[in-house]
Amino acid sequence: MSDPNSETYVRKFSFRSFEGIRRGRIYRLWAISWQWWTHQWERSRAVKVLLGFLIFTLVITNLMVLTFKDSMLTNPMTGEPVINPATGEPMTTNDLLEDNLLSQVRGLVTFQTEYSATHGGGARETFSIGGLSIFILILVALVGSGLISDDVSNLTTEIYYSKLERHEYILGKYGAFLIFGNLIIVLPFILEYVLLVAGLGNIDLIETLPVLIQSIVITEVMVITFASVVLGFSALTSRRLYAGLTSFMFLFIMNMITPALAFTGEEVGFQILFDVLSLLLLASYIITGTTEVSFNAFGDQKIINLASGSGLESWMVIGALGIYVLLGFLIVTYQVYWRHAK
Repeated sequence: MSDPNSETYVRKFSFRSFEGIRRGRIYRLWAISWQWWTHQWERSRAVKVLLGFLIFTLVITNLMVLTFKDSMLTNPMTGEPVINPATGEPMTTNDLLEDNLLSQVRGLVTFQTEYSATHGGGARETFSIGGLSIFILILVALVGSGLISDDVSNLTTEIYYSKLERHEYILGKYGAFLIFGNLIIVLPFILEYVLLVAGLGNIDLIETLPVLIQSIVITEVMVITFASVVLGFSALTSRRLYAGLTSFMFLFIMNMITPALAFTGEEVGFQILFDVLSLLLLASYIITGTTEVSFNAFGDQKIINLASGSGLESWMVIGALGIYVLLGFLIVTYQVYWRHAK
C-alpha cells in the first residue's frame, strides 16, 4: 500500500486539464434567458390566447387601413385630395404609413379617449381607445410575474446559484423578459411596417425608414420599462399571482387616476410623472421629435408643451422613466443578493 505522504501517491491522483468545449459568458446568458422564456411560454396557455388576440387586432387594423386607403387620400364627397394639416399639402401614402404605424405603437400604452400631436399648428396623429394596451399589460404580467417568484416558491434559487453567479441570474431573468418583449411587442410592428409598405403602395422607403426606426426605439423603451417594473414586483414576493396582480394594477390604476389628478388645473401637474404608461406615451412623442402634445384625459383637453421652459419638460419625462427602470433593477438586485445571503 502506498504511503499517503509519499510523492508517488500525490502524483497518482493528479488532475488532467479540461478538454471539453468552453462556452463564453454571453452564450451562457443567452441560453439561460432562452430557456426561462420557453419555459414560461410552454406552461401558460393564456399567453398563447392573448397573443392570438394581439395578432388578430393588428391584422384587422391593417386591413381597415388598406380598405379605406382611398378615402383617406381623397375626399369621397368632393373628389379633392385630403390635406395634411401639418404641411398643407395633399396626404400621401407615406403620411398614412407614418400616422397609422405610430398610432398603433402608441396604442400599446394608452387607455385614454384621444391623443394627438400638433405639427405646425395642425393636429395630425389621433387614435381612439388603445385596443392593444390591455392585452399587452396582461401579457407582461403573466410572463414576467413568475420569472423570479416561481424560483423562490419552488426553492430552486440555490440550484441556480450553484451554477451561476448572482449577476448572471439577474441578467438572465432580464434577458428572458427582453426576448419575450422583442417577440411580442417589437417584432409585430416591424412586420406591420412591411405589410403597410406592401399594401399601401407608392411608398418611399428612404423617407419612411425613420418611422420604422422610431417605432423600434419606442417599443424597445416600452420593453425595458415593463421588464424592470414587472421583475421588481416578481422579486418582492414568492407568489406569482401576487406579483402579476400588483404589477398589472400598478400600471393600470395609476394610468386611470394620475392623469385625472394632473389635469385638474390650468397647467399639467407633475403628478403625471408617477404614471408609467403616460410617461411612455409622452416619451414616444419625444422620440419622434414632437414636443407639443394634445392630451385628452377623460374629456379634459390639455396641451402639453414639453419644451416651454416651465412645467413638465422632456428631460423630466425621460428622467422619470430612467428612475423607474433603475429602481426596478435595484429591487431585483437587492432581493437576489439578500435572499442569497440568508
